Formats: sequence, structure tokens, C-alpha cells
Amino acid sequence: MKYLKFFSRWFVGVLLFVTYGALAQVATISQNYFVSQIKVTDSAMFFDGNKVTGKHTENNPNGFDYIFGDALSPHGDCIKVYKNFVFMTWYHGGKDDRRVMLSRLNTKTGMLKTIAFPHRHTGFKGKWWLGESHNTIAVGISPKNDSIHLLYDMHRNGRVNAFADDYLRYSYTLDGAATVPDEQFNLSLFVNSKAGHYKHLAFPGINDIETTKLLTYPAFFTGDNGDLFMKMRFGFSANGKMLFARFDGKQWHGYTDFNRVLASEHGSKYNWGLYGDFKYVGGKFRVAFQRRSKNKTDKYLYQNGIYYAYSDDPIGVSNWQNAYGEPIALPLAKSELIKIAEPGDWAKTTKKDQVSIVHGFDFTVTDDGDEHFVSQVKDLEFDQVINLHTFRKSGSKEFTTVKYETGSQLYTAGNYVYLIGLNNGRVNIARTKGGESNFKVVYQHKQGPQFDKGVLYVADGKVYYYLKKADGEGDKRTLYLQVFNLKS
Repeated sequence: MKYLKFFSRWFVGVLLFVTYGALAQVATISQNYFVSQIKVTDSAMFFDGNKVTGKHTENNPNGFDYIFGDALSPHGDCIKVYKNFVFMTWYHGGKDDRRVMLSRLNTKTGMLKTIAFPHRHTGFKGKWWLGESHNTIAVGISPKNDSIHLLYDMHRNGRVNAFADDYLRYSYTLDGAATVPDEQFNLSLFVNSKAGHYKHLAFPGINDIETTKLLTYPAFFTGDNGDLFMKMRFGFSANGKMLFARFDGKQWHGYTDFNRVLASEHGSKYNWGLYGDFKYVGGKFRVAFQRRSKNKTDKYLYQNGIYYAYSDDPIGVSNWQNAYGEPIALPLAKSELIKIAEPGDWAKTTKKDQVSIVHGFDFTVTDDGDEHFVSQVKDLEFDQVINLHTFRKSGSKEFTTVKYETGSQLYTAGNYVYLIGLNNGRVNIARTKGGESNFKVVYQHKQGPQFDKGVLYVADGKVYYYLKKADGEGDKRTLYLQVFNLKS
């Protein structure tokens, strides 16, 4: 009966989903870098229960239990800026709701419009009552036809029997949907599916269903020529590959594998997976990551190294090179061919599994070609945390690695590289000139709400920071958007 009651609420929700519209209250303060702040919602889904293991099956009547992290909004590739619009994704709380939501802020009119979708967060391996923080909602915009693309609630769904006909959660709009007037921004812009839930089981143009079934960590980015790229991981943590596909405004092309699974069968000593990112920055298609190897005898508990390659091909299919301009063939099996640094060498310990590298990795490249990487090393034996900055000025051959104090995410605007993150719950911005390591704090926000999580996007010299308020009770939390101007 409990399931039947839940299904009834879910079905009614599907029939009654609506577009939420509200005039955003934009507070503009002329204070240094700060531009504006709006509240996006007071109803973002939050896991307020206990952290449990993957073997847990019970439904906690007193909270929303979870497997990994306690917050799924904002998380992942959840914010994009396109023309005068800011797009933000989130799940609607609480535990019995869990709907996929897409908000659009029109920065010219101040109007915030939100679309509610039928799909609800399906939880850990189909157990909807267990929160799964891998299952982010990614949003991408195609500059070639102004269409919106969403990928959500995906963590190797093809391995779950209950998802035999629900392994890909992909929603997309008609041409021009991203820029429609405020009053037209609603669910009717999205192309419905045969099942009536706006989810499609394939990318138009891609027929590789077996790969599609096992994708995780969806994200989007755009190239200089206006192509929209989708990137994901296929496989597992220590035996996985990164791949991408390309949308040309009409259909998808792919998949293109950057590396191989089962690398040990293709010349590598061990199988390995990768934790990093594809980006189109500094005029090139690039990838940088840290490797998680199947080697269980070394000092690394999880990842090691910095691995980096780029392509001059605007669609990323050919002409891949390592950091020193030497050609490499895809899919890559020997990760050593593109290794540029070893952060683990900065740890004192030599004992097995005592170097932990899982957080703090990012990279960017300036328009001038200055390359910058940050990483964080934890020496478990000596209880030390080491933040490292690896960089190379354009035209130089070798990389330099130094310690630095401000750990955060890397971004570039103009001739500067920025580290942007939270300090004491509020936005902190540090910068250095490209090709240097002289980070100095240029702005610390000191008023308004305090936050404990955020995802940001930099566009046209501005930071759009999508933030979760730190305090709150129950299975809902408050989300804000703050905007900062990067003055050079």
C-alpha cells in the first residue's frame, strides 16, 4: 500500500507538472567585484538522513538516507550562461518529490522561470529512498540552433534491471528554445518521447546502445565553431574511459574514445581509469586528468599524476599530441605517454596506500596559451595536506610545480588565471598573471548568506556562482545565484 500511495502521488505529479515563474528579486550592490544576487529556490532536494553503504536497503522513515554525498543541488555540470540567460538545474525536494528542474534567469528582464519535468531522482540502483549524489543534471546549449540539452540521473543505469527501458535520461528542445521570451519558457519547448516523459533512449545520430547504457558523469561544453560536445565516463573507477560526442545543430556524432578500457591488454602494465575533464580552452580541444590504477601495491590509495594532451582538430577526433607536441594515437592505452607531473612526490610517506589524491584537481589555459593545473595531495602517514600549482608559460618547454595556499577551481579571463571558491562560507577570488604562480586574493565577499557548496561558470569576464545555503533543516535547502565581475 505504501508503494501504491507513492505511485499515486507520482502519477498525479506527472499530470500536474507546471512551469513555475517568478520575478527574481535582484539585489545589485556597487561594491568592488560583486554584481548581484538572486534566490533561485527554497526547495532544493537535500539528503538529511544517514550516510549508508551500498548494501543498505531500508527506507528510513525519519530522513533521506544517502550513499555518497548529502547534496545533489547544485552539483556537476548544473549551470550554463548563454547570451543574456543563465540556466541552472536542480532537483526539487523533499524526499517524496525529487523532480528534475530547469531554471532560466533572463538578466535583462530579471525574470526567473522554472520548468518542472516528470522524471524523479531514482536513487541508488533504483532504490528511490537512497540518495545518489553521482546522478547530477547536466545542461548544455547549442549555439548553432539555440536548443537546450539535459542529461540527468545517470550512473551506469544499464546495470540496473529496473532501468531496462530507462537507462538514458536525455531531454532536448526544439530549435530556438534557449532564447524564447520569458512567457514562452515552458515544458512544451521540449521534444516529448513516445512514453510521454520527455526522456529519450538514444542520441539522434548515435546507435551504440551498449555504450549508452553504461555512461556516468554527464557534462557539456562548446567549441569555438559552435559545436556542442557531450562528455562522459564509461566503465569503472580503475578500468574506465572518457569519451565524447558532438552535436552539430542537427544530430549527434560519436562516440569518440580518448582512452581504452582493459588497457593492460594493449601495452599498459595495469588497467586504469581517469578523473579529470575535457575542455575547449585556449583555442584547442584538451584533456587533463589524474589516473586511478589497478596497481594495489604502491603508495597511492586512489589517484596519482597529472596527465595532459590536446588536439588542434576543432572536433577533437584527430591530431592529438602530448604536452611536448609529440603525436599520440587514440584511444590511448599507455597513460605514461602524456604524464607531465607527479604530485605524489611531494608527500614524505613511502608506505602502501598512504598518499590520497582525490580532491582539488583542475586545469585551464589562457588565450595566450599559458597552461595551469592545480592538485591536492594528502599524506596520510604524516597527516599533511599539500596544495600544488603546476604551470607552464606559453613558449616554454618544461612545467614548474610549486606549493600554494589557496585551493580552489581554476578559471581564466583576459590575461589572468583565477582561483575561485568559498572561504568562511562566502565567495573568495584570487588571481595571478598567466604563466606565473603569484596568486593574491583580490576579493572576499563579506555579507549576506553563507554557503557550503557551489558550482560556477565564467563567461564574458563574469563569475556566475550557483550556491547552496549552509544552514537549513529537513530534506530541502535554499539555492542562490551570485554574480561577480572579474576586473583586470
